Amino acid sequence: MSNGKAQINDSVALDIPGARGNVTVTGADRIFYKVLIDGEPLKRSRGGWEIPLRNGDAIKVQARGFIPGFQTLYTGDRELLRMGGHVGLAERMAMFLPLLLVIFLFPGLVLGLILFFMNVMAVKNPLMPKAARIGLPIANTIAGAFILLLLPSVVS
Repeated sequence: MSNGKAQINDSVALDIPGARGNVTVTGADRIFYKVLIDGEPLKRSRGGWEIPLRNGDAIKVQARGFIPGFQTLYTGDRELLRMGGHVGLAERMAMFLPLLLVIFLFPGLVLGLILFFMNVMAVKNPLMPKAARIGLPIANTIAGAFILLLLPSVVS
């Protein structure tokens, strides 16, 4: 059903030959994701997910990458899915700007982390224009700095 709003389909099918069932990843355009077989989530164990094959064997899908929401799924040396692959270098760099708020010590660290995770969601949104994916993290960082600068005068 459509409610008239554009929606993101964040479910991506993985091409794993011989897999017993349809292997998909939900949450590919978000921070946290799940690997599913026929709609049932798999448990992650020992750094990956065991995908059962039709012949009775299993193949391991592993995630590589450090930045939340930007991991790449591999099976052996074969790349299956690069999450956030559509995001350019400028957007990725802008996404980290709120971490500069750490100069305001603990309140800056907390606000910087919150804004960072918000920026990950905004930067990975394929419906958002590239200029907005760069401008929003910059605006968030400037607004956060103003809040942290004005906070002591409001509290006292």
